[in-house]
Amino acid sequence: MATKEEQAVVIKDDSNNLSDGTLFFTAFTKADRTARAIKIWVICWILAIVSIPIILAHYILVPGFLIAGPLMARSRLKQIAEMEKVEGECPHHHGPFTLKMEKTDVLPKWAYCPECDKGIQIIEKTENTVPA
Repeated sequence: MATKEEQAVVIKDDSNNLSDGTLFFTAFTKADRTARAIKIWVICWILAIVSIPIILAHYILVPGFLIAGPLMARSRLKQIAEMEKVEGECPHHHGPFTLKMEKTDVLPKWAYCPECDKGIQIIEKTENTVPA
């Protein structure tokens, strides 16, 4: 079953100022990943079948959905987690912020603070990256 999880991260700016943050994400088990892969594959192939009666467009849609099914299923099978958001304190303006993440993002990630629009880097928290 997919579980909502949190991970401690460090938010770093271009001057190497550090602050703490929290990454929120959904982790998938092997069974979840397999079920998600099968589901997207079946959806794509159903769309291919539904596209057959569409005149002229079916020459592109049917092969497209037939090829997209296994490709999308493979990417879903490999996806261990879906990123949601990062909450923390900006090292520039020292205020709290929430940054929405793309589902396929990975750490380290460069982004911009949504409050002050300065560049920040979000990295996993290790013993070497503990803010002072």
